[in-house]
Amino acid sequence: MRSTYFKINPTSLTDCPHPAFPTLVFVLAFFHAVVQERRKYGRVGWNVSYDFNESDFQVCMDILRTYLSKAHLNGDAKLPWNSLKYLIGEVLFCVEMRLMNFFRV
Repeated sequence: MRSTYFKINPTSLTDCPHPAFPTLVFVLAFFHAVVQERRKYGRVGWNVSYDFNESDFQVCMDILRTYLSKAHLNGDAKLPWNSLKYLIGEVLFCVEMRLMNFFRV
């Protein structure tokens, strides 16, 4: 997790005006580290073997930045959790949503 989090440019954490962005990037780095760690167990618990890399994390961070910037611009107090969980968990990481229980706030 430290490796993933320290590869983030510090200025990119301030690119998004939403106050929750840096915290959610940390949560995303934690999730990415968990997914990467599970690789060593092979196909146990996964349907398809896939090599998760830094580009997956960067795409997820871009999606997070886009959605939170838009929410902040529109003055929405509520975060778009359903969209974020679907895009990050189902589309990019191909993980069933019940494995993302720790992603709840």
